[in-house]
Amino acid sequence: MGQKLQGFIIRKYRQERKWSQSSLCRGICAVSYLSKIEQGKAEGSPEVLTLLFRRLGIPWREDPAFCREAGAWLEECYDRLFSGENMGRVLEVLREREEAYCSSPFLLDWLLLSWAMTGESKVELKDFVPAMDARQLSLYLCLEGRFQELLRISGRSYFYLEAGKHAYWKGDYSYAVSCLQQGVDRAAQEGSLPVMMFCRLFLGNCYSSLNQTEQTREQYAAAGRMARTLGADRPMRIIAYNQAAMELQMGLTEDALRHLLEHPWHEAMYYQKLAICYERLGRREDARKALRQAETAPLKELSCNADLARDVFQQLCGLIQFRLDHSGYLQIPEYGKALVACMQCLEQQFSASFVRFYAAWLEEWYSANRQYRKAYELLRKFS
Repeated sequence: MGQKLQGFIIRKYRQERKWSQSSLCRGICAVSYLSKIEQGKAEGSPEVLTLLFRRLGIPWREDPAFCREAGAWLEECYDRLFSGENMGRVLEVLREREEAYCSSPFLLDWLLLSWAMTGESKVELKDFVPAMDARQLSLYLCLEGRFQELLRISGRSYFYLEAGKHAYWKGDYSYAVSCLQQGVDRAAQEGSLPVMMFCRLFLGNCYSSLNQTEQTREQYAAAGRMARTLGADRPMRIIAYNQAAMELQMGLTEDALRHLLEHPWHEAMYYQKLAICYERLGRREDARKALRQAETAPLKELSCNADLARDVFQQLCGLIQFRLDHSGYLQIPEYGKALVACMQCLEQQFSASFVRFYAAWLEEWYSANRQYRKAYELLRKFS
């Protein structure tokens, strides 16, 4: 175990207990020596480290049998993560083993894998980069979003997928397509069908945002075939949802409704799109029912703070409800005010590809109220 990691573990547990350095090292070593250990500037002697761990009450695990078992299991975790497999059960086990792994040489592995699976970092890790091995460093750079650095040191398909997704959410579709195409090629070499499937899915998203319909359909179709082969229900629903969103933007409401109904999903955004389909087809009661279902369904597909996501989602559903209740909504100022406020919030918090779908509502409002310059500027912005 490297000296940086030793010091990190000691500092982590000391700070959790709200102990000062002097209270921890009294009778064991000088404060200056402990400070150097915690900063990774000195490697503590085995005797000093044993006493520090004991005083902290850390049941330190470094026996050969434990290390062999933990090392083999974590190796499998990395392999499954980088292969794009479902990590739900792995996360449960990882949480169960938190105490054991966080009191062992596998602390950094536990922290990085937990971060990768939950999207939340437990602690600040930048000071401990020198203690990381090549695999840990690659995952750390990925989680930090430092993709240019990452792709210089690792060519895993998983990292090209993550770089492509990141570029897509930022609206850099050309770079996203480049990364995702490389991800497809590398996943084929690695035999990683899940990564290839998600690369195809996000390529479809990119082409949809670029208004390249044929390429969009081609990528979604390929991703759908892979999802069926894998028996991956959730990706199938996401693909159908994305296809429906694209078709709604194109005015193909019946095709959108068919895709949604073929792959039902208890997700708030699914019910919202269902409500929009029914609204456009004049099926107002069905639209109202879908909105009621959206109110109680989980909202997991908006990548932001949960409270903010629910607030924005309710605003969007409120606009649909307003249209259902007022056939002349385009002449009602309250609708326009609510729509402009909602769009401002969307642009501040969400990706251009997400906002683009709802921008059509505001363009409709501007055009109906003869604010043609604003409508034109909006079209230019999201075209």
